[in-house]
Amino acid sequence: MAKDTGPKARKGMISFVITILLVALALAAIYMIGFTPGETNP
Repeated sequence: MAKDTGPKARKGMISFVITILLVALALAAIYMIGFTPGETNP
């Protein structure tokens, strides 16, 4: 195994985790804004 794969793999894993986190936050925001159960509509 080459020594230079560590930083590259770490950078890729961090970007993957950040992408998943942003998608999860976007879905949570959409749910909270549009599909909140128990909302009263007069």
